[in-house]
Amino acid sequence: MIASRPHLLITGASSGIGAALVEWALAQGWQVSGLARREDRLQDLQQRLDPAGAHFSYYLADVLSQESLDRAVASAVAQRGPLRGVVANAGRGVDGELSDLSAADVAMVYDCNVVGVQRTLRASRPHMGAGSAMVCVSSVAAFLPIPRMGAYCATKHALEAWVAAARMELRDADIRILSCCPGTVATEFFASAPKPGAVWDWRPGSPLRPEQVARAILRQVRRRRPRRIILPWFARLAAVLYAISPGFGEWLMGRALRRMRQRENPPSV
Repeated sequence: MIASRPHLLITGASSGIGAALVEWALAQGWQVSGLARREDRLQDLQQRLDPAGAHFSYYLADVLSQESLDRAVASAVAQRGPLRGVVANAGRGVDGELSDLSAADVAMVYDCNVVGVQRTLRASRPHMGAGSAMVCVSSVAAFLPIPRMGAYCATKHALEAWVAAARMELRDADIRILSCCPGTVATEFFASAPKPGAVWDWRPGSPLRPEQVARAILRQVRRRRPRRIILPWFARLAAVLYAISPGFGEWLMGRALRRMRQRENPPSV
């Protein structure tokens, strides 16, 4: 067992926020276990960051399978010791208006984004001691419903309730359960999402870089507070404004949706 550095376990580690977090955590003195489905991506990450495997190991796992998570987490702990931090980063999206989505589309996203986090906690909890933390990668969409992303928004709203309940349940064990809620991030997330209908393309502001989110997550793991972060500033502002005046927020989003529909289906001349 290697235990000279604190041990951080990350799901969805093969790309985007997960891969950036692997790199940043290694630079900050952690040993890291990365879990994902795509072995080729994990191998590339290994070769680029730690070819000798001194501080980084990867394990194939799918958050849709409790068995695969249990096996991967047990292997990671056997190699690198108890978990100081867990980042539930794996997630999926689906674009399309709700009336166009099938029940299977919605169930697929919920199974990954909510039940997948539950499976991650169940696999990790026996290996987390006092002072450890779990950060769940949520989204500003939990607080800001967006047309054509309704299924995704619903899963993140549910995840925030899950985080709050888990935090209360594990407080006496001194295990912190936190959430990180970024706005749009420059990853392949939306490019790889199933698209039963036309996609929502009105995402204001410049996208965050994965490295920015990774740094925020690692700060959460290390510190006692805050319980939740929303970034960047304009995403926090949008969430607050929607909470104050949901009617205005829905009117504004509705206007943007109508403009998109008009672009997609211009009136015939």
